[in-house]
Amino acid sequence: MIRIKKNKQAPSKLWMEGRQKRTAHCISYTRSSQGYQNGEKSFVFSSKVYAHKDVKEALIQSQYGKCCFCEQIIYGDGDVEHFRPKQAYRQDKGQPLQRPGYYWLAYEWDNLYLACTACNQRHKENLFPLINPEDRATSHHDNIKIEKPIFINPGKENPEKFIKFNGEIAAGIDKEERGKNTIIALGLNRRSLKEKRLDELQEIKILKQVLELAKKDLENLELQALAQEAESRIEKSISSKGEFSAAVKCSINNNFQFIL
Repeated sequence: MIRIKKNKQAPSKLWMEGRQKRTAHCISYTRSSQGYQNGEKSFVFSSKVYAHKDVKEALIQSQYGKCCFCEQIIYGDGDVEHFRPKQAYRQDKGQPLQRPGYYWLAYEWDNLYLACTACNQRHKENLFPLINPEDRATSHHDNIKIEKPIFINPGKENPEKFIKFNGEIAAGIDKEERGKNTIIALGLNRRSLKEKRLDELQEIKILKQVLELAKKDLENLELQALAQEAESRIEKSISSKGEFSAAVKCSINNNFQFIL
């Protein structure tokens, strides 16, 4: 997970059609709030707006084609994910869905991210826990700013303050354990992810060894050429474009002590 910096200007599809739909939802809720709360009524959201090709492409560009949570490169295969669930939410896994969700944020640029299917559909789903559930905004009339989500919001916070990597394993580091709970809830240490991270880290470790060898044999032109390629590959891996860049940077900083 890395810090995501989106363009301040939302795609036109959101601030034109999305804004109109938001207004309609808010008016509808105000007129029939009880019906939406007890599930007799439900909102109909348009994926043709919040997941429009222009919106998705803007997310792909701002996230370098990576999942906002696990950093796998997914490009167009990802979902347009609502950080705060639009239709309904759960405070904890196993609890019944609470309605309505954050309907007024369904088309808000700040609430949209690109996520892989595993993170979005198999792990996060409608889960959105708060440190203090009593602070939850349950309608557009409430002040959402008092909420303190447990999940780290990569568009608003720097994940490096909450999560580190011991080799391929993600670990929480903050006192409130938001990092730890984000890792567990989103399955950021699931087997497939750890295996992919380890493959990347082992490759980068070998490339770093090539660089060290090249420093000791400056007259070996073939080795120097390999070192240049290795250095370019490492620079890409630690940039925001690199897959699992957060884990790579951690391993480089601790000199690969967790990688055999």
